[in-house]
Amino acid sequence: MKNLTILLLSAVLLLGHHATEAQNKRKRDKMYPAYSTSRPKKDDRFLQTQWWLGFRAGANLTEANPIRRFSGFSPINYDKELNEKTYSGYELPGGHAGIEITFYHRGFSFSLQPNYRRQRFSYYNEFTWEDVENPDNRLDLKYDQDHQLDYIEIPFFIKYDLTRGNLRPFIQIGGYYATLANANKAVEITGTDYASGNAGPFNTENLVIGAKDLFIKSSFGVAGGVGASYDFWNMRIVLDATYRYGMNNITNAKNRYSKNELAGIGDALDDVEMRNISFSIGFLFPLRFINKQFDAN
Repeated sequence: MKNLTILLLSAVLLLGHHATEAQNKRKRDKMYPAYSTSRPKKDDRFLQTQWWLGFRAGANLTEANPIRRFSGFSPINYDKELNEKTYSGYELPGGHAGIEITFYHRGFSFSLQPNYRRQRFSYYNEFTWEDVENPDNRLDLKYDQDHQLDYIEIPFFIKYDLTRGNLRPFIQIGGYYATLANANKAVEITGTDYASGNAGPFNTENLVIGAKDLFIKSSFGVAGGVGASYDFWNMRIVLDATYRYGMNNITNAKNRYSKNELAGIGDALDDVEMRNISFSIGFLFPLRFINKQFDAN
């Protein structure tokens, strides 16, 4: 009986001790709440840091900006400015295609976009050959000259997303370096002959010549633009418009007068810098984990 009494008292004291400790713990938790955080979700890691790889293509328009003018003729009886070329604006379409490699982290993207690019620009000259004794006997000539330049270009851009949803407008800035792969020049001659007795317009067939040696091998400059991307399933569609500002003269000064086919028409390339507007569409695919069940992390 004595042992049973001792056992009961021990049980009561133990239960009381546990009850007191539980009550004290609840008070401490209320006074000093514990700090806790949840583990990052896979979706969060997927959206915050990612590599993208894909292809892109588009169209572009080019303007040649003359910084120093030259001519194959040296006039002595009229203003040489009358002999200057008239350049087209952003009129002749070109094209480009390549790949895109992009690293994205928390709204910023670092994008390398090697591509093959065709750019075109044109200008024309107008000349009048006149009989000094009879001004009515004259010949008006117009030379339209279309230049087609093919480059292997390596541009690099830094982009910033303005939003974080599936649709993400962005701004971008960067630069480019390009190597000349090929160049051609097409010349069309039109005019009116007033000296033959039967005045009337005429035109000749286009003359197409290789012109790679008329241009230097490299072109470089800065670029900036705007665009938007849209995430669809495991693919990102990108649309952008970019302005390229060329910072070097692309004309080969040593070969300015080297083309015999052009010497007879008085053509000599001006020193020019390139301006270009490009419109592109790209299709990119994530590299870290396309399907979440194959999460590499």
